[in-house]
Amino acid sequence: MLVAKLNDQFINAADACQGKNYCCPECGAHLILKHGQSKIAHFAHQGNSGCALREGESYEHLLGKQQIFEWARKKGWQAELEVYIPQLEQRADVFLRIGGQRVVIEFQCSPLSLIALQKRTLGYQSIGIKCYWFLGSPYKQKLNQRQTQKFIQLVNQQYTIMFWDTKAKILRLVKLAIKEKPLSLKEVTHDYRILRRLSLLQGINSCIKEFTRGLPVICHQKTLGIQVTNHPEIYWRCLVVKKLSNIPLFASFSLDSWYRLLKKVDLTEWLKFPCLSSSKIVNDYLEVFTKQLLKSGNIIIDGQTVILISHPSYHRSIMKQYQEIQRLIQ
Repeated sequence: MLVAKLNDQFINAADACQGKNYCCPECGAHLILKHGQSKIAHFAHQGNSGCALREGESYEHLLGKQQIFEWARKKGWQAELEVYIPQLEQRADVFLRIGGQRVVIEFQCSPLSLIALQKRTLGYQSIGIKCYWFLGSPYKQKLNQRQTQKFIQLVNQQYTIMFWDTKAKILRLVKLAIKEKPLSLKEVTHDYRILRRLSLLQGINSCIKEFTRGLPVICHQKTLGIQVTNHPEIYWRCLVVKKLSNIPLFASFSLDSWYRLLKKVDLTEWLKFPCLSSSKIVNDYLEVFTKQLLKSGNIIIDGQTVILISHPSYHRSIMKQYQEIQRLIQ
């Protein structure tokens, strides 16, 4: 930890000196000041302490918290390290006051479950504290993986993942967007491999059998950027095609009811993003999908009304489908 108590005052390890009776803010036990040329100054418990704050922190985590604290102060914000918030029984890495807003920055270097992320984020929100998650180097090589994307936040109305670079001592922002993925024959072939694997899973093989023919092209017109469903996108698109095939032509929907229809297709498992409003990212995905249906000639949009004018058509063979896709990507 970076903060201890001395005579009922909080002391930053960077400002502490040896020989004084520093105590743990949590349990009151005596702490050891560790300070050397090869490590960042910090406090540690002695022996087998049962204190909740005894859990070891990586060098990057300790260093990053100190750097973020100093970075915030240079910006003129009121900043504190490792502030305990009793309502949540949670210690924030860096606590800020910016104008009248209370803000917490959590610097995450180790794995964190979705449940824990959701609990902490919603906890801060429940007492009026804005929470930002800065990620450490273990997450940098996993940008397209769920374990990193679950930290997506809105910054200036853009989907963003925030990384703190301890080497450069700066905040790096990675912008993400949901956009259409270009068609390719390689991806089409990969889609069929996925469907074949899914057909072996108990409980869903009955849904897969009818997709062994050449699929409508809309099934392969997928998205880039952010994964939003808990199962492969090709599977969800196949289920949507099946649903649309059972809807009479020229049926009309308001945009809201259209999105509700798509969201509930076979009780789709939409992924959760605790740092975002629950429906925004899913609606953005469905907007891209709806535009793809519009380009494919399956729907028209008249103001706020969606009208189904043709069902996505299956091909008599995969070869015929490949030929159509080849024409589209040329």
